[in-house]
Amino acid sequence: MKRWLETAKTVILSLLVITSFCLTGMIWINQPNLQFIEPAKYTESKPVLEKSLEKMITPSAVVFHYGQDRHTKAVATDGQYSMIMREMPRWIFLDFTPYTLTHEKWEEIAREKLGLEVRFRSNLPLSAVGRLVTFREEYNIRLMGIDRIWLYHEPEEDLVYALFLSGEEEKVMRSRTSISPKDLRESYLANGNQMPEQIMKVVIPAKYNTSDPESKGYSYWHMYYLPKHQIRMQQFRFSYTTVPTEQLMEAYFLDPTLVRQIMERDKTVIYTDGSRSIQVRSEQKAITFTDPAYQQRILPITDEEKLQSAVSFVNKHLGWLDDYYLEDIKKSYNDKDSITFRQYIGAYPLVSKGEKPIDTIEIISEAGQVVTMSRSMLDLETYITNRDLTVMSGPELYQLIRDKNLANTEEISNTYLAYQTFVSDDYIELIPTWVVEVPNQPTLLIPAKSNEGGGRANGLE
Repeated sequence: MKRWLETAKTVILSLLVITSFCLTGMIWINQPNLQFIEPAKYTESKPVLEKSLEKMITPSAVVFHYGQDRHTKAVATDGQYSMIMREMPRWIFLDFTPYTLTHEKWEEIAREKLGLEVRFRSNLPLSAVGRLVTFREEYNIRLMGIDRIWLYHEPEEDLVYALFLSGEEEKVMRSRTSISPKDLRESYLANGNQMPEQIMKVVIPAKYNTSDPESKGYSYWHMYYLPKHQIRMQQFRFSYTTVPTEQLMEAYFLDPTLVRQIMERDKTVIYTDGSRSIQVRSEQKAITFTDPAYQQRILPITDEEKLQSAVSFVNKHLGWLDDYYLEDIKKSYNDKDSITFRQYIGAYPLVSKGEKPIDTIEIISEAGQVVTMSRSMLDLETYITNRDLTVMSGPELYQLIRDKNLANTEEISNTYLAYQTFVSDDYIELIPTWVVEVPNQPTLLIPAKSNEGGGRANGLE
């Protein structure tokens, strides 16, 4: 009996070994039909037009000062402007000191001394300006930002000094420069000599005005320039496209398949993935992007970093479509930052009035993170037609304003040329327009064509 049990065990063990080999072979021969789960694939956005911060903060104009109250101006489409832009990275500034300007000093520097004025579109942080020029040493400039750099020749010392001017704070810093008087006279000013002559208009805040001619007190001059004679501008008609919904989904959402659509009563469409959202106002051809997910920062960031963050955000989300430049950065509600970029055609900004504004990208950021952004969905393509126009000179413009009783010309704080936009179903018309800013009243938009009678002035809120 015992022998039979041993034999049975041996047979069973052999069968188990044989079965194991058979099953192993079957597994190797017959692989199961497994379905592998691939990681989620996000739609890659189409290439967009990206810009660097340096390109967004370039000067709006360069003004050449020749003494005897003679001034000329170059803008971005002029070769003289481009020459100064190539020279700016070579400029070195050092030994900054606060500088007090009286009425007499302003008169002397602005109207009598040889100089070069670089005008920015807004008050720029000094660290951002440092991307365009060179500061030799750690600077201790007690200014929040500047909107002008004014080079001028001091004959007694035969040196070129620079004034860093903050119109927002009405303060001035002065520095020595690496620029030689010869370069200022024979290169920079010689190049600007044939540019259109300008009339310098000075705006002095009331607190600095005094009836006492002997007063030597501190003063600050805000300035703008008007062409002394008529100039030429083009009037354009552009075709345009509207950014498609699919492109918006790709630009603003990581996974468009998670986005759902909500229709409001006023027919505004909202797209959201539960966090971010885009509000599309079809009648205005514009969108508002919102991202309420605020990530608190431990360390404060500089204004330059806030600007860089805003530029980077637009670079990564739809791009710039057309040419834009920084117009303004200022504190908004709840200590948030309001940053505005304005669209340009050549050297001239676009201004819009009506239901389809296409002129600005407006951003609200918190600690450098974009929480709200409004922009147009219209993208200029190519011009259909253009006309060459003669534009009113500064004296013509001011005479028209007085004749039509549009404003008190003594109270005007700024005047500049722009393109006013008119959007139709098939094209966008860009009309040369004088923009006239007067305190405590809506900005005036006056057609710039000479001998047109100026047309009807429009209020631009």
